[in-house]
Amino acid sequence: MTFTTKMEFKEAVREYCIQEGRRIWFKKNDNVRMRAVCKDENCGWLVYATNNTENNFWQIKTFNDDHSCARETKNRLANTKWLAGKLVKKLRKYPNLRHYEAAQYFKTKCDLELSKCSLTRALVDVRAVVYGDAAAQYGMVRDYGLTLLRSNPGSTVTVGVIPQPNPDDEPIFEKMYIYLDACKKGFLAGCRPLIGLDRAILKTQHGGQILSAIGQDANNHIYVIAYAIVPIENTENWRWFLELLHQELGDYKQNKLCFILDMQKVHYISMSNCIICIICIGCSDVICIGCSHISMSNCIVCIICIGCSDICCFVVV
Repeated sequence: MTFTTKMEFKEAVREYCIQEGRRIWFKKNDNVRMRAVCKDENCGWLVYATNNTENNFWQIKTFNDDHSCARETKNRLANTKWLAGKLVKKLRKYPNLRHYEAAQYFKTKCDLELSKCSLTRALVDVRAVVYGDAAAQYGMVRDYGLTLLRSNPGSTVTVGVIPQPNPDDEPIFEKMYIYLDACKKGFLAGCRPLIGLDRAILKTQHGGQILSAIGQDANNHIYVIAYAIVPIENTENWRWFLELLHQELGDYKQNKLCFILDMQKVHYISMSNCIICIICIGCSDVICIGCSHISMSNCIVCIICIGCSDICCFVVV
């Protein structure tokens, strides 16, 4: 059996011994020869390979595959690099791979009992391989925005940064707003004039929240209109997001657009000079009221639907 390089031979021995549950060590390791023996002195397992300089490959000369020692479930050959290499395909197939799932995978496949620290380090390394370095990706945000504008002409991409006191230092990423022209045309052409506002927490290394404006198409499916990445959800970031959305969609009165949001947003957004929209359960009509002259704090608002005369009540906190 031949191998292209010395490292290829060494990794093949590592893989074989991990699968067999044996602990070995390389008694001889130089540029001319390699000898691996079992750590149990009473075991006669041995593999010996030399470098064939004429044909430039490594060839096994001696191989005694007779283990007299017992199989072990803990093996130091299964280091962090080896674990990460085995988890790459697994993580790409299951992006939400958890710690205990990875431990069960190695227990089932290789009968390995791994320490929590080594498995944690391996998961960190394999996520860096699959998803890339999260901090380094923030340096590619502008390139990503230019790619979106090039592939979707007419779109809007706005990046907010925090300037540094030293002009030579790179600014720090703060927030990003994305509005694709194809989504705008699709919403105006085939979706209902109802826009929902919501947010979600980004469970990443650097955190943050995503603010989104979504619609509903003719098949009652969710249709993404625009979204933004912000550090936290507050009045300032919501106002920034909605002002940019207003510039894209135009006057909501002229376009007869209605907005719907969960009641938690009322706590963060000032209700002055805005429109509240309620969907009547009885007839599914959308009722809109203006709040420019109504005190909306800690009160119950009741509206009578013109379509079915049902009374819609909601509490503003």
